[in-house]
Amino acid sequence: MSDRMNHILVVRVGALGDTLMVTPTLRALRRQHPLAEIDVLCSESAAPLVDGNPHVSRVVRLRQRNVPYAVSLEKQHCVKALRARRYDLAILLERAPRYRGLLTRAAISDIRSFTESPFDPVQHCIVNYLRVAGIGDLEGDGLDMELHLSDAETDIARRLLRDLPQPRVGIQIGYGPRRGKKHQSQRLRGWNPEHVAQLIHDLLERGTSVVLTGSAEDRAETERLVQSLPRDRIRSLAGHTTVRELAAVIGSLDVFVSVDTGAAHIAAALGTPLVVLWGPAIYEQTRPVSSRSPVQIVRVPVPCAPCYGTPLMKSCTRNICMEGITPDAALGAVEDLLGREPRVIPLG
Repeated sequence: MSDRMNHILVVRVGALGDTLMVTPTLRALRRQHPLAEIDVLCSESAAPLVDGNPHVSRVVRLRQRNVPYAVSLEKQHCVKALRARRYDLAILLERAPRYRGLLTRAAISDIRSFTESPFDPVQHCIVNYLRVAGIGDLEGDGLDMELHLSDAETDIARRLLRDLPQPRVGIQIGYGPRRGKKHQSQRLRGWNPEHVAQLIHDLLERGTSVVLTGSAEDRAETERLVQSLPRDRIRSLAGHTTVRELAAVIGSLDVFVSVDTGAAHIAAALGTPLVVLWGPAIYEQTRPVSSRSPVQIVRVPVPCAPCYGTPLMKSCTRNICMEGITPDAALGAVEDLLGREPRVIPLG
């Protein structure tokens, strides 16, 4: 890769966790090219997680990723904006051909992608992204995700959690927008609401405060869960925060519990001790990682997991991988993190 790069574009138009997993690549590119302008093309929903990143010059947002170029005014305007930047290099971290088509239309001739550096399924996505960018042999904090919050956002979180006694344990109820889930690829990650309720009860019994997080679509469920519980030690914030305010709340917790979702990656990026209830996804590739704080992955071996990328994913009618995770197992992981010093979770 040339040392005389003026403009670099990194492309990953995915969900929250997908975008955070790109941040080690952004940091490494900045170190290699300190004078270059590094832009990011990402989804509209995940863009807030890149805002404020000191390694990024500008963020280009894409709201409707699946609309064909020929009928998408948004993509046509995007191509014009990209062409005007005259990029020397694009790091393409998407496999769908439509994204290479966008970059080609934007007159970017040097495109590095999984075509040139094939995706290694036994390595984490973070490692694969770095390899596409021509960066290898990083370890320790070189693989950590980044999320930069403002003092104002931290103050908002402090106010939202005011008067809530410590220790504070967050529980992420939802796992992304419920709309458009026509098959099991998203629903399979969910945990039984009765298990959630039991975990909340057990934590409250032990004197722990509980903070429930989620999207606006999760608000009704969280409100139902807290109806009969002591309001002085439980707080429902689902649907009451922006993505960055949610991140600030997660960063203020003693432990965060989540299924496999973007909120779990937010916790890892911020160094919040984390318990992840893991089911159908590919552990080696997408689990949250952190060298700054402990990450406990709770999972139950079943013969059909991981099912992502296989026909089983769409035919599954019962997510036994998640059903097998008991409230006691989740509680044990939380108590472990509350009662000891942080440990380092290696990526390898």
